[in-house]
Amino acid sequence: MTEIYERLSEEGYETRLFLKRKSSKKWYKDKVYEIINAYRFTKYYAQCKALVLTDYYYYAYANKPRKGQQVIQLWHGCGAFKKWGYSTVDLEWGADRKSLEEYPIHNTYTYVTVSSEKVKKFYAEAFNCDERIIHADGVPRTDKYFDENYVSSAKEKILEKYPEIGERKIILYSPTFRGSSKKKANFVNMIDFLYLKSKLSDDYVILVKLHPFIRKGMNLSQNLKEIYSDFVFDISRSVPIDDAMCASDMVITDYSSLIFEYALLSRPMLFFAYDLQQYDRERSFYFDYENFVPGDIVKNTEEIYLAIRKNEKTFDKEKVEKFRTEFMSACDGKSTSRIINIIRKGKDN
Repeated sequence: MTEIYERLSEEGYETRLFLKRKSSKKWYKDKVYEIINAYRFTKYYAQCKALVLTDYYYYAYANKPRKGQQVIQLWHGCGAFKKWGYSTVDLEWGADRKSLEEYPIHNTYTYVTVSSEKVKKFYAEAFNCDERIIHADGVPRTDKYFDENYVSSAKEKILEKYPEIGERKIILYSPTFRGSSKKKANFVNMIDFLYLKSKLSDDYVILVKLHPFIRKGMNLSQNLKEIYSDFVFDISRSVPIDDAMCASDMVITDYSSLIFEYALLSRPMLFFAYDLQQYDRERSFYFDYENFVPGDIVKNTEEIYLAIRKNEKTFDKEKVEKFRTEFMSACDGKSTSRIINIIRKGKDN
């Protein structure tokens, strides 16, 4: 969204930005803000040429766009991995069918842009929309991954914040959250960092980047500072995920869609899927997980260590490149320009 907003502003468009507000922890203040925000949004929505979204937004579904008005969904994730939207109806994670029939969502889009042709049908399913409005024009926020200066400067930014890293390589550990909803989001650390420290600390450091849903609920930083010293660094609040990925030499994740962006860097990925069966049952995937992920699947700390050492010698770069071609082929560093052109030209609905 930042890329689109800045370009439109530079070109002289009058723009209005609506961001999610942090909770004040006082329900009445949050309620007042919500009412005011809903009024402001509805006012501008009624007047604007185009509405650009990166997530679901209930107020955008209350009224259909007028003739010639665009409602463009960029979405906040690339590719298609774990299910969302209408694909999760009646699953533990998803909404129930009755509530979606009464209060439909994702029902006003005129244009959806995705990262490759291969994922169009999954977005059509998730948004319960016609596949003809979905276009493989890329994802604007991936443009920075094709900027060599941005990618090369990322590690310098990290070292400025954490000079203790020194010359060691960086492993990014960025798991997704667990739980049946955003409000119930949680995460339990299942990695024995002390074991990894004893094996890897001469060569590596680990940066921990928790999902935004759960990072506030864990006092991880203090624990890491006291127990893991200069080997593990909690960057959940201090480093943007794009900087962290560009700076890292390897990623450990589980079911996070960050793997699509990371594939643009052609670097090793490990998949710590200790609870795969449970997660699949609760959330489900668009593909068979074990045949889909472009890296080694590990189930415990020792397997993580062995996989790290293995990838030092035999990283399967071709597997990552194939994954990138399949799921990120529309991302080429020019996605923002294509979306801006769509907004300029307009489109009847």
